[in-house]
Amino acid sequence: MKRTATRQLERIGLVGLGLMGRGIATCFLGHGFEVVAFNRTASRARKARGAIGEHLREAVRRKVFRRAQVADWDCRFKTVRSIAELADCSFVIESVKEDLVLKRQLYDELESALAPNAVIASNTSSFPLTLLQEGRRHPQRMIVMHWAEPAWITRFLEVVRNERTSSETIRRTRAVAHACDKQPSILNFDIRGFIANRLMYAFIREACYLADLGVADFATIDQSFRNDTGWWSALAGPFRWMDLTGIQAYGLVMDDLLPELCNSGKLPTVMKKMRAQAAQGIANRKGFYRYTRRTAKAWEKAWVDFTFDIRNLVRKYEARLQKAGAIEIA
Repeated sequence: MKRTATRQLERIGLVGLGLMGRGIATCFLGHGFEVVAFNRTASRARKARGAIGEHLREAVRRKVFRRAQVADWDCRFKTVRSIAELADCSFVIESVKEDLVLKRQLYDELESALAPNAVIASNTSSFPLTLLQEGRRHPQRMIVMHWAEPAWITRFLEVVRNERTSSETIRRTRAVAHACDKQPSILNFDIRGFIANRLMYAFIREACYLADLGVADFATIDQSFRNDTGWWSALAGPFRWMDLTGIQAYGLVMDDLLPELCNSGKLPTVMKKMRAQAAQGIANRKGFYRYTRRTAKAWEKAWVDFTFDIRNLVRKYEARLQKAGAIEIA
């Protein structure tokens, strides 16, 4: 555990104990932090403790955490009944739903409770930091920490700053990220969607466009993407991939292909249908594919197992490349 380097940040405040909040709490508890969590719904807070315990036991079994690291997690995890009880936390993460009104009300409460130098980090995946800072007393202490699910397994974390974010806020956020064994991507400035979501939604838009055109069905489009991009993207990003496979060829293809790609700013037809059907995928067994209760559960389990396996596989090859001096991990 990297506790000495972040001793002043060991007590993490967390607002929101939904799916992402539970994963974030699991990650911090597995790395030796204390977590003080608030959720407006008391029943969700109670359920969160059970889910976090299950995550930690699974992480120990999978050797993500050592048993000794998590033995006292229940003592280091505390739920509180009000925002005011986060007052002694010097680093607070909000992970509530993407509702700007809700977030601003929450920041009002946090600013009344916290010390002026306490960091407030948002796990937003859509709102620009500039928008979140509007009307704040201490905008310099606000930053975006964009986590990925499962937050306690993946090494992904995007940290978004802007010209109002202080260097001390950035330093402390980076320290927390490294203490949690993340590989933080530090963005140079604020941009909607950050890096990962902008890339992801570009290929999702094209996938929807191909489906709307009738080029192929969902399964065929998924298959092509999975067996090509999915094959290399865990180890190599797009720029490394072009280095590995010949940069000039990509330039030649771009000349002719880019004008043909979808650049519509409208919601694709296939997504309109999903919205109209209130489809949530495996969560309510309505989606692009058909699910039974059993198959939805099977996909959920396979995704968790796969995530553990990918984590171990990528770390194996990163270690090999680091030893050869061919890669630096941020």
